Amino acid sequence: MIHNVFALLSVLPARPRRAAVRTLMDTVWHLRTTEEVLGRENLPSQPSLFICNHLSNADGFTLDRALRPQKVYFLAGIKLQGTVMTRLGTEAVDTIFIRPNSSDIEPIKRAVETLKAGHSVLIFPEGGRSRTGALAQAKKGASLIARRAGVPIVPVALTGTEKFMPIDDRDMGREQVRRAHLTVRFGRPFLLDELEAEATGAEDPRQALTDAMMRRVAGLLPPEYRGVYADPAPEAKDAAPVARPPATHAPSEPSR
Repeated sequence: MIHNVFALLSVLPARPRRAAVRTLMDTVWHLRTTEEVLGRENLPSQPSLFICNHLSNADGFTLDRALRPQKVYFLAGIKLQGTVMTRLGTEAVDTIFIRPNSSDIEPIKRAVETLKAGHSVLIFPEGGRSRTGALAQAKKGASLIARRAGVPIVPVALTGTEKFMPIDDRDMGREQVRRAHLTVRFGRPFLLDELEAEATGAEDPRQALTDAMMRRVAGLLPPEYRGVYADPAPEAKDAAPVARPPATHAPSEPSR
């Protein structure tokens, strides 16, 4: 039924369509999920690059809800424009479209420009949704954005969305929602320079830095979600502590 509602909303002009879709999605999330948001005290007051694991097409809006009232731009695959439901879903949040696994660097430039303009950006460095729930190796563009923008990086761990809106590779536009408990956990922010020791001597320093970033995400996830980042780098264990960027402090409590 929800797919039929999206089809009806698609004929509305852009502004009322976005408002109506956000209201519809908020209602679905309220009725079909329980949501727990942890680590809000780790959210920096300045523009930041958020990096998160990717489980479902429900991830973006789940994170949008967890980050409110902060405004964040999401990098999302261009293929999401291919069905009515996913297209309207991306319209419900602020989106920068990318072509995963391509040489197109324009989205990276836009992400850096967005950060330098004073807005936060959230990316899914794996480049696609995990079919197993466990982390796959991330794309090296994540460290390129972090290097060029020079902003705090906030690791984010997401669980439960793979049960709320499971992947349907036959028809992404017909994915169903189910009852689920969703958890969003924000880790402590860090700067890319803090990870240099983990990339020292690597054949591909940019990939090594991206992997070091993703180990911070893995550390926030239950063991079964950590995948290729289950083992921390030896350098990470021995690294000297570095001053953290300032963060605003707010109560960390469950929310719907």
